[in-house]
Amino acid sequence: MANEITGTTEPGCELCGRVKPLTFHHLIPCAVHRTKRFLARFGKEEMQTRGLNLCSLCHNGIHDLIPKEKELADKYNTKVLLLAHPGVAKHVQWVKKQK
Repeated sequence: MANEITGTTEPGCELCGRVKPLTFHHLIPCAVHRTKRFLARFGKEEMQTRGLNLCSLCHNGIHDLIPKEKELADKYNTKVLLLAHPGVAKHVQWVKKQK
């Protein structure tokens, strides 16, 4: 059965594939949900639902590598854009090798 929010059928992390407890990563961070610019660009419902189910290593890695919420919302608001970030891509490859 597919995840209603992300469309995935995989039980694991949507970046590394590991089957671990998952957390929801908002691709448009909650910190910018009240900003007029992002409300006009994405809409309230899309901002709340656009995201990925990630293991803690991937989720924490993203926020360590891209700490600015506005930068995440502007430049890395899809899975493809997130994986295009060289640091994130390298981190995900490292996480895949972990237990």
